[in-house]
Amino acid sequence: MVYPDNELRQQLVTALARAGFEQIHEASNGSDAVSLLQSGQVDALITDIPIDDLDGWRLTRLVRSDVYPVDAAMPVIVLTRSFSERIAEVTAKEYEIDAFIPYERRHELPETLQSMFAQAQQGHNKPSLLVIEDNPDTVRVVERVLKPRFNIESAMTGTDGLAAWQQRRHDLVLLDVMLPGMNGEDVLKEILALRPAQSVVMMTADSSEERAGRLVLAGAADFIAKPFRAEQLRRVCDIAIRREDYMHSNAQFAHQVEALNREKERALVTLDSIGDGVITTDTSGTIESINPVAERMTGWSSSEAIGLKLDAVFQVVNEFTHTQTEDPVVRCLEEGKAVELGSHNLLIHRTGSEVAIQDTVAPIKARSGEMIGVVLVFHDVTEARKLNKRLSYQATHDSLTGLINRSEFERRLSRLLEDSRDNGSEHVLCYLDLDQFKVMNDTCGHMAGDQLLRQVATLIQQVVRRHDTLARLGGDEFGILLEYCSIEKATEVADSVRQSLVDYRFTYDDKLFALGVSVGVVPLSPENHNLEDALSMADAACYLAKEAGRNRIHVYHPDDGEINKRYGEMQWVSRVMRAFEEQRFILFYQTILPINGAEDGDHYEVLIRMHDEQGKLVPPGFFLPAVERYDLAATMDRWVIRTTLQWFEDNPEQLEQLAHCAINLSGKSLGDDHFHEFVTEILTHTCVPPNKICFEITETAAITNLDKAIRFITTFKAMGCRFALDDFGSGMSSFAYLKTLPVDYLKIDGQFVKDMLDDPIDRIMVKSINEVGHDMGLKTIAEFVENRELLELLRRMGVDYAQGYGIDVPQPLEERKVTGVIAESLTLQELSQSAP
Repeated sequence: MVYPDNELRQQLVTALARAGFEQIHEASNGSDAVSLLQSGQVDALITDIPIDDLDGWRLTRLVRSDVYPVDAAMPVIVLTRSFSERIAEVTAKEYEIDAFIPYERRHELPETLQSMFAQAQQGHNKPSLLVIEDNPDTVRVVERVLKPRFNIESAMTGTDGLAAWQQRRHDLVLLDVMLPGMNGEDVLKEILALRPAQSVVMMTADSSEERAGRLVLAGAADFIAKPFRAEQLRRVCDIAIRREDYMHSNAQFAHQVEALNREKERALVTLDSIGDGVITTDTSGTIESINPVAERMTGWSSSEAIGLKLDAVFQVVNEFTHTQTEDPVVRCLEEGKAVELGSHNLLIHRTGSEVAIQDTVAPIKARSGEMIGVVLVFHDVTEARKLNKRLSYQATHDSLTGLINRSEFERRLSRLLEDSRDNGSEHVLCYLDLDQFKVMNDTCGHMAGDQLLRQVATLIQQVVRRHDTLARLGGDEFGILLEYCSIEKATEVADSVRQSLVDYRFTYDDKLFALGVSVGVVPLSPENHNLEDALSMADAACYLAKEAGRNRIHVYHPDDGEINKRYGEMQWVSRVMRAFEEQRFILFYQTILPINGAEDGDHYEVLIRMHDEQGKLVPPGFFLPAVERYDLAATMDRWVIRTTLQWFEDNPEQLEQLAHCAINLSGKSLGDDHFHEFVTEILTHTCVPPNKICFEITETAAITNLDKAIRFITTFKAMGCRFALDDFGSGMSSFAYLKTLPVDYLKIDGQFVKDMLDDPIDRIMVKSINEVGHDMGLKTIAEFVENRELLELLRRMGVDYAQGYGIDVPQPLEERKVTGVIAESLTLQELSQSAP
């Protein structure tokens, strides 16, 4: 087996081994094949046509020449890739090759080889010849001359000959014209009616032009006049046996040419129809074809472009630098694979106009794998590139002011922070918040607000340096990045911005508005912060500028206590938000004990607690200030109400035992109409009776939002809810506002309760609050009750309830058990013993 292709050779060896062939000699070239033939151990030859230093044709001639110690008549098979199977078969016969197998039918090899060995044993490996002749002497002459070339069968009459042919369909028929019974011309007619391509040689004693013409016109492949010479007979029969091969080969070749022409026509129609420009070149870059789209995009017609170098027709530059791009043919041939060229290319039309394109180039390879050229495909992306630019602009700019947006601002800030850390460069971040913008926006509407923001952007742009970054960060907030700028210079720039806005007057609908701005300034030093820290500190500095009276600048310093406090609160905001997302909030409860008369059922206050990222419990004093300052209080109040009511629904035995459950509300919730709707909705659909819910409102929150507090209390008292005024006595005007607030309980501020054993003023305050409350028909609750002496003093004063660590330590609500009625005689010692 002779194959240079190792993979194919191994496939064929495996197939033959599976078919039972035990000894298979392999060669990868002609020299190795000759060495194997010289060994005399070969019974059959299977070869490709191209075998490096030889070819299959000449190797077969060496075998047939009988120069090697092998059987010169051994089976020889050619298995190869061929464009014309029939031509290859004809050539194979010329070289006395026994079988030709195209690559696509390589699976037939084992069966073909087995069949050839069997035929060789029976002598059937030669073409078959049928001689129909009534003269025995002529038959003997034919047999003597043609026996080495053919397997010969004979018939003495036309009828017998036709029957023999119909049974075996011989490769060649040698037919006498004059036969007893059915004559030769009739036999010829019958044979060709059944097989028009059958090769038939007519033998005749009449060699006249008329007879010869009639026989050939009747379909004979050839004729021979009797008596004939041996050489003449061999030549006529050899030509005739090849006639059918030729006819088949020509038809097959014509069919393949036609198929190739159809394929070529389809390819040309496709190239003309697609929306891409296509140019093909040879390996030197000379253009071989160019489709209509490429003609239109380059300005060169096909007749002009073909034969020119690619760079004369396809001129491409970078859209930013307008420098010539690299030669696509050279790059493709160097890399040996398809490559996509630059994404910012412009094609220069013959007239000088420019078109944005996207292009790829791929090698064209012959069947052998050799690169014979390249194909360049490109299309117009002008509109797509314009769209991308618009989308890119929109992604990085604020649509209202045209300034860069927060996302792009943060990207640039990150770059400056990195530069500051790596190179020690000085940069400054300024955070600006317009003063009283909401007043103007609410007064004149959003259109006026939008107009003002655009004018403010223009004013600030006129003040900052050209290379500085100005962005709208959202709402009425702006940011400035001052690159390579000292803190002193940055403060001057910030003050110039502030002054320019102060000097400006905004007019809308005949209304005149003065502007102001609060500015937080943060230096970006090498020791500085990450992106989140820098923005938080700038926001905190801006907030302090507002708190200090607005329309001023606050510069951050590392030892700035107020900013650090503010910054710490801002850190808690993000932690609180993550805790909500990760469900790390839980409810605790603390008993409110009746101390002057028994009460049926349990009375306690629910309290919120938070687990930190490590699962440790966080006291509320750490996170509640940030919750209040950064408008998260209403969100937390909603969570507490929803979770508490759901817990009672899930624990009906606790609900049955419940007398009152106190829930704290923030001042922000009292002023939130959406929160009012939420409470109404949830109380309407819960199974918890509203008269078992007591909302606690701090005195400060109630007085700050007096009208809204009164409306809230009135609304939900009508549904049955109770209300307690928490931390009563802490305000300057507690008693003055008390009569306007329709509450049910007064919770005496614990600051008075905890020290009243030692402080007579505190004792008088507690006694007075208790008496006023009773006079108004209210129950009183003392907070911060931490020992037995306080409890006994409060009992003697007539305070109704006590709450504090001396009564009950806050515990998880989920662990609460039904305790039954709390007896009036329960002592502080007993309470302490029962507390966990």
